Amino acid sequence: MLRSLTVSRVSRSPFVGRIRLLASSSRLGAHYDVRKVFDNPRYWREINSEAYRLESSKSKGIISRFTESSVLPETGLFQNPYLKSSQGLRQFSMRTLEEAQTLVDNMRTDHTREGYLSYIQRLDRLSDLLCRVIDLCEFVRASHPDPHFVQAAQLCHEEMFEFMNILNTDKTLCEILKSILNDRALTAELSKEEIRVGNILLEDFEKSGIDMEPGVAEQFISLSQQISLIGQDFISNTDFAKSSHVRVPCKDLDKSGLSKLLLDQLSRDSRGMYYKVPTHGYIAYSILRSCPDENIRKKIWTSMHSCPDHQIVRLKQLAKIRGYLAYIMGIKSYSEYQLEGKMAKSPAYVRGFVQSLVEATKPLATQELRHIATFKSEHLKLKTPESDADVLALVRPWDREFYSTWSALQRQRKSVEDEQISCYFSVGTVMQGLSDLFQSIYGITLEPVVAVPGETWSPEVRRINVISDTEGLIGVVYCDLFERHGKTTNPAHFTVCCSRQIYPGETDLSTIQVGQLSSTGEKFQLPVISLVCSFLQSSQACEQDVCLLQLSDVDTLFHEMGHAMHSMLGRTSLQNISGTRCATDFVELPSILMEHFSRDPRVLSKIGRHYITNKPVPIDLLKLNQAQSGHLQHTETFSQAKMAMLDQEVHSSIMLSDEPVDIVEMYHNLEKEMAVLADDQSNWCGRFGHLFGYGASYYSYLFDRAIASKVWAHLFAQDPFSRKNGEKFKGSILKWGGSRDPWECIADALDKPELSNGDENAMRFIGHTEDI
Repeated sequence: MLRSLTVSRVSRSPFVGRIRLLASSSRLGAHYDVRKVFDNPRYWREINSEAYRLESSKSKGIISRFTESSVLPETGLFQNPYLKSSQGLRQFSMRTLEEAQTLVDNMRTDHTREGYLSYIQRLDRLSDLLCRVIDLCEFVRASHPDPHFVQAAQLCHEEMFEFMNILNTDKTLCEILKSILNDRALTAELSKEEIRVGNILLEDFEKSGIDMEPGVAEQFISLSQQISLIGQDFISNTDFAKSSHVRVPCKDLDKSGLSKLLLDQLSRDSRGMYYKVPTHGYIAYSILRSCPDENIRKKIWTSMHSCPDHQIVRLKQLAKIRGYLAYIMGIKSYSEYQLEGKMAKSPAYVRGFVQSLVEATKPLATQELRHIATFKSEHLKLKTPESDADVLALVRPWDREFYSTWSALQRQRKSVEDEQISCYFSVGTVMQGLSDLFQSIYGITLEPVVAVPGETWSPEVRRINVISDTEGLIGVVYCDLFERHGKTTNPAHFTVCCSRQIYPGETDLSTIQVGQLSSTGEKFQLPVISLVCSFLQSSQACEQDVCLLQLSDVDTLFHEMGHAMHSMLGRTSLQNISGTRCATDFVELPSILMEHFSRDPRVLSKIGRHYITNKPVPIDLLKLNQAQSGHLQHTETFSQAKMAMLDQEVHSSIMLSDEPVDIVEMYHNLEKEMAVLADDQSNWCGRFGHLFGYGASYYSYLFDRAIASKVWAHLFAQDPFSRKNGEKFKGSILKWGGSRDPWECIADALDKPELSNGDENAMRFIGHTEDI
């Protein structure tokens, strides 16, 4: 039924709680230093303490701000008053189910003209009700430190997801929608947004088997539920290696030339014959970088990238059930089922795009690996390989880290001042730099505020208000950026609450965060975003307690903030098409474009400031580190292409074959066929979590990367701080969310109207990109 009800953490960012903006937390008059808020924990504690004293004094009617007895009342998570406890989450879920059922009953029985004219809007509101819980639970399961909250979220998610799937196969709701969309007199009075949302939702009804034979609806609900549960189980186990350590004979490691300092950190078995090398963490990577014995590197690398056998069973179950779901829908494969309505349109177009990228990238990746092949030949006293095939046969995945340290770039580093690039990129300087960049291109600034007690899930979370020069407060970003025990290590972006207009007659604002555009006076639901990362405390900054970032971390922060800006700047009336609620293979474009900013020397040189001296980053040091981090960039792109191909294979019609399917063998065959850093040893495919979240659409990263490179070249390559072109990107891409065909958005952004049809020629144009 409802497009927004087909939820995925990746393809459709979560839209969670509806939350009231409490005056005590807005504190728009307080201008805190962005850099110090993230870099100076003492400053952060002091402004929180001061804000609580002031607000509790005001709430008690006490003039003196030094009154110690005043206590600021607590709110719930994201200022949702229900979310003070796990029991409150259950209450919130049950109340929402009751509201949703009442709305469904009214929609089924209201046959007035007014009822039909408001029907699509009410479908959107029904979607909004359910997503506030489903996606809240997605966020809590991934990020909340309280296991009771996580358990409650799992239960609520399962209940709400089942209710959602029942609605997705409700024939009455579907027939009413069809009749409205087929009535010209009615559609003449609907907005373009309403008609687009109506058609999108009708497509989702049809994808749920609404017109199929009796019994298919029940199968669809059952299969969807199984996919959700198995997929979540699969995701939860992707971080685990097959074993916690690998045994390596002491005599082999002792004579390998590894430093005694590193060896002393390894434990031995009870007989003292074997070292127990962990399959995760810096020790394992240090050995890969420094151990000259290829057999040891191979053993450790393979163990690090392997998963337990049962994880492969989960993956096979997931792929089989998805394939069968497509089959009962009358479609050949899950890939074909998923790609309906996407920019790429079909598996054939996807394979063609990826294959053209492979053909263009493979020679470049091979050339990059030729340097490693030369170093390996010198080291092992072998004949230097001449042909590309010989290079690819010689260089294996476990060679990359070790021989990269032999590269000319690393040798060049010795001639440069011994200084860490991270000293110039603390979390605070990067956040301040993002604020300055957004001010330049969009007229937007990031302003820290103090959250109300209970509003966040950890004291380390910083709340940032997003302020527009022309519209005032347009959204809120909660930044949970630092490592803590038990926290996921994977960066994630959650749209906790999307931007949309307040529905007509919507009076229950107790759990809705409301803003008002100063330019129009229009009331809308403020977008609320959560950014979750696990940046490590840098050893050289431990005394200052500053978190320093490598350039790859800067890329990550820019990428995730790109998603946030998409949600902030989307301007649609309905939540189904708000911000990041757009085609899966279009949603990564704004975030990947931000990576072009994060890699531009003009941008980085303006941001980088030493965390102690505040001196700007030396341009030579910056360029050297950028060259070093990008010296295998084509190999990385090829690796992404391999993953996209694997995703298509796992979700192809082969999964419905009567013959047994060995997914690990499928993975190994693909690796050997594509040849670059071929892995025919591990079963890493079981650790590729995006096979669930991005099922059959992982190509989107590459596709959007190709589009982003063209947008960057057209709009920002000459001047990354251009306000004119920032406004053009906002007006052609960001503001539309999913309310407009993405090909039309791209055609506008690139000033190429011929791309608007999104045909094979358009796909070919996007695929012909030299720099991805």
